[in-house]
This record gives sequence, C-alpha cells and structure tokens, in this order.
Amino acid sequence: MNRLLTILFFTAVWTGTLGQTSNNKIKIILLGTFHFNQSLDSTSKLHSNLFSVKRQQELTEIIDKLVKQKPDKIFLEFSPKDQKYYDDIYNDYVNGKEPERLRTKANEIFQLGMKTAKRAGLKNVIGINYQPQELAEKGYKPLNIADKALQDLYIAIGNFEDSTKSNAQFYDLAFPQRQPKQDSLLQKTTLTDFILQLNDSKRQQFEEYNNWNYFYSIGKDNMNATDYVGTFWYGANVRNYNNVLRQVDIEKDKCYLIIYGSSHISFLKYLFTMNPYFEVLDLNKVLK
Repeated sequence: MNRLLTILFFTAVWTGTLGQTSNNKIKIILLGTFHFNQSLDSTSKLHSNLFSVKRQQELTEIIDKLVKQKPDKIFLEFSPKDQKYYDDIYNDYVNGKEPERLRTKANEIFQLGMKTAKRAGLKNVIGINYQPQELAEKGYKPLNIADKALQDLYIAIGNFEDSTKSNAQFYDLAFPQRQPKQDSLLQKTTLTDFILQLNDSKRQQFEEYNNWNYFYSIGKDNMNATDYVGTFWYGANVRNYNNVLRQVDIEKDKCYLIIYGSSHISFLKYLFTMNPYFEVLDLNKVLK
C-alpha cells in the first residue's frame, strides 16, 4: 500500500511539473526584412527616401507596435564574433550618439533593431548570424576536426562542376503566380505594408522556389548541388536558430523579436513552430 502511494505521489508531482513547464511558451516575432542600407547603392530604388520625414514616421509606427509586445531579447543578423562592435554602437546610441558611418546608420540592425531595443529598455541586441562563406576565407581557422570537415566540404562543393540537369522539364517551370517587383512596390506603399508583403506566405514560397529550385535540378547521377542547399543554407538557419536557443531563459523570458533577411524566415518559422516551448506570433496581428 505504501509503495503504491509513493508511486502515485511521484507520478502526480511529475505530471504537475510537466504541465507547468509546457504552459511556459516564449512568444516569437519573426520579422523578415530587406537590407535597408541597400538604399545607398546608386542603382537601387529600395528605400531611397529612408531618412525622409515620411519614412522615419513609418519606421516609428512599426517600432511602436514592436515595443508593445515587450520583447525580452532582440536577435539580429550579425555574427556573434562582431558582438562587441555592435555593443559599442548600441551603447553610444543609448547615450545619445547615432552611428557616424552612413551604411551602419541606414542598416535595419540600427533602424529597426537598436531603435526598438532602446525603446524597450534592453541592455543590448544579440547577433545570431552564421555565414558559411566564412569557411572559405583566408584567415579562417577550423575549431575542431568536424569544423575542418565542414570547411573541406564547402570548398569541394564550390569547386564541383556539373551542370547536367535531371528532369529539366519540371525543374525549369516558372513560379505559377506573378509577384510584384520589389523596387517599384516599395515606392507605392508604406513600410509596414511592404514588410508584411515580404513575410507573406506566397512571397516566401516564391523566394524559396526561385532561390533553390535550380540547385535541386543539377546533377543527373549525383546530388552534390543539393548537399549545398541542405548543409550550407538550411544548415546556416539551424545554426541561427540554435544561437537563439543558447540564450533562452525559460523561467524569465516571455517574448523574442528576431529581425532577419526575409528569405530566412520560412525555415526559421518551421523550426520555432516545431518547438513546444515557443509560440510564433502572426506578424499581421503584431503590425496592424
């Protein structure tokens, strides 16, 4: 009898603990964007009037709505190895000094990420970006034998030449729905509407199809091109996701804001949606 009561007691405690933990979900705001400092390129119309009164007001409206979600942490598209550099920029900004370098000031890291962080009273913004291209840089030093193998694979796939296509009749089909040109669309709409269009599921599908469908078609007797997509595109996003997980305080954190290039969003959304301790918010509801 005593043994049965003991089992029932610990079962009740265990079940209760599971129930309490599973209800503690961190809200995730995934905001896909374009790189704001592209507007400084002479050939681009993207955000050519970023610093106009109208555009700055539109930015403020977006930031107002993001701040209302009370993010505990803001994750941005810069490498963790550059954290100190961006910490210095953010600390200067908190103390009233904006970046002197125009490309830094125009970047969404500053215009969206740091401005929201300051309004939210956060001590810093956090870089989570992983760039596979670093594997081929001259000064890159592998951290371990697995890292060395990854470097060798990246270089080998880059040097691999095979333009043979499999089932070209299917792979060469154009995307079935027409999408608006981004330069011209931005000139006709608000920043909020433009960002929501970038994050729309159909636009996400369009980007995914156009970016990678060609790679899926290459290689009649091999899949080396798809190894690039799987290991160094999806793999990069898994690393970005894992960089977020390493910062989680499950007892305290309630909401994260992740501002990232829009082409990354669909896979990041999948990863966060599949984790029972996160709840991905509808961006339309956040910004509208």
